[in-house]
Amino acid sequence: MRLGLSIQIVGLLLLSSLACSDRLPTEPAPAYAQGTVGLEAVTASKPRHPATRAVAPRATATPRLQGRWGGDHIGLNVESDGAAVEFDCAAGSIEVPFLTDSSGRFALLGSWWFTPPVVSDEWQPEKRPARYSGVVNAGTMTLTVVLLEEDRFLGSFTLALNQTPRIVPCL
Repeated sequence: MRLGLSIQIVGLLLLSSLACSDRLPTEPAPAYAQGTVGLEAVTASKPRHPATRAVAPRATATPRLQGRWGGDHIGLNVESDGAAVEFDCAAGSIEVPFLTDSSGRFALLGSWWFTPPVVSDEWQPEKRPARYSGVVNAGTMTLTVVLLEEDRFLGSFTLALNQTPRIVPCL
């Protein structure tokens, strides 16, 4: 009986020493535990913190999309990280990179707001969430704008790259 109890105690001590170790049971013992002595052996052991990892760069609009797009009643200025939209008596913004899929299609969230004919210094636009979707094909863009809160279709526009927008002034 006494021998069985001693074996159990030794087994528990062995298990507790493994549980308090900073390595997994299947990992090799660090150099300092294998009889090597010195600072080099201790610093050569497994690092406590994971190595830094590379993160993909933030997506930006491709150069073929960047620039001034114009059409009837709309202007679109695409930059690397978003776009500014100008309509007759309204404006909008897309604050994410203007990206398309392999077919040239896109669906981007942004905002839209009414712009009055006269704007004072204190005026702040009432921005409303909008979806800008469409397709780009060989320097031509078809753009559809929908206000999300009421699922209201604002229009479909055809734009061309490097074309001057034809916007009617708000009176």
